[in-house]
Amino acid sequence: MKNRLYSTSDVIMLMACTYIAERGIEHQAQLAARRPQWKAPFFTNLKTRATAILENNIGIDTLALLKQATHTVTTTTEAAHRGLMELKQEIEVDFRKNPARSESLLTHLGLSAVSSAKMTQSTYIKALVTVKNNLTPEVKAELVAAGANPQALDLLVSQAKLLIEANDIQENVKVNRKSINAANVEELNGIYDEVISICKLASTYLVGNKELQDHFSFTNALKACGYIPTKAKKEDDKPSPTK
Repeated sequence: MKNRLYSTSDVIMLMACTYIAERGIEHQAQLAARRPQWKAPFFTNLKTRATAILENNIGIDTLALLKQATHTVTTTTEAAHRGLMELKQEIEVDFRKNPARSESLLTHLGLSAVSSAKMTQSTYIKALVTVKNNLTPEVKAELVAAGANPQALDLLVSQAKLLIEANDIQENVKVNRKSINAANVEELNGIYDEVISICKLASTYLVGNKELQDHFSFTNALKACGYIPTKAKKEDDKPSPTK
């Protein structure tokens, strides 16, 4: 049996391919100016192919559920990042005259690990769950008395619940998905290899625009789709067959 060229699940790999295709659609004019064969409907067709493979192998209903869960994770983490950073800054400022209490609250609420840089899905979940579990009425009252917005605190707790539920759905779908037939491995490897090539070329064309380059990182695409890497390895460095 031919080995897959990727180490993630088939579902996550195809979702990442769809993600890259969507970024290609968004920036088609700029990319096609450098590589004419990428003009419309190149990326639209790529997205259609990846979606069709997903639908044919895991079912349309399951795919819709997975897409919704992934959308919830993405939007929730984006909103939560600002909320976590704001709460961290408020504690540092409001308790600046009591450094020991400031440090204690930051640690107690899991905010010490929160940074301005974009974090992984697992880090967001850990931070939000820590806030949810440790934001006792007493701690909440102390923060509000110091100047924190009670509605903002409640929002972080609700975001934790949303993220946990969406993450559970993602994991259950990945584990219980319908297996993709071994005969389709060549097709899976083909679309993976094509998208990896697109990522490498796009990254070259977009030198000098780090933000846009990041949109075409397969590693970032995987993370956006809920993948949590187990090894410090980038998928878009170079494909290596699974053993």
